[in-house]
Amino acid sequence: MTETSSAAGATALIADFVNVDAAGKVNIVGGGIQFLGFDPATGMTAPFYVFVNITMSIPTVEATQSAVEVILIDADGQPVTLNGPEGQNTVLFRQDVDFRHKDVPNQQRPPMGFPGTTNFVLGFPGGLPLTVGSSYEWVVLLDGTRLAATTIFVPGPVAG
Repeated sequence: MTETSSAAGATALIADFVNVDAAGKVNIVGGGIQFLGFDPATGMTAPFYVFVNITMSIPTVEATQSAVEVILIDADGQPVTLNGPEGQNTVLFRQDVDFRHKDVPNQQRPPMGFPGTTNFVLGFPGGLPLTVGSSYEWVVLLDGTRLAATTIFVPGPVAG
């Protein structure tokens, strides 16, 4: 665990729809999904969105920049790979984040100790080609340290 990741906390959830507006407010519709629908005709799950919020206590660390990763893993703990136009691709989002508060002209800065935060929304409006009857976990890592996770299951028709 790095000093940065020990000063941070995260939340991850699956929803029908998520967006973050221009003011930074999060709008969540149908949040808290654990079971993703599946369409046998297309071989895809129902549409869904992954929402991640990371909050860091800035004064406790010198470095305010961190690497955030959100990765989909299977029930065996292995990264999920899917076929794409360029071959196999791991379902992984990676972004460098600076948790410092931005200076806004003519606006007072927050007091020392006020946490920095960032939000991520990963949208899958067409679903994903996941295996029916399988569990998956979206894992949030900060500088390689696991901060949060949320688990989903893809139910399908009962055989027979």
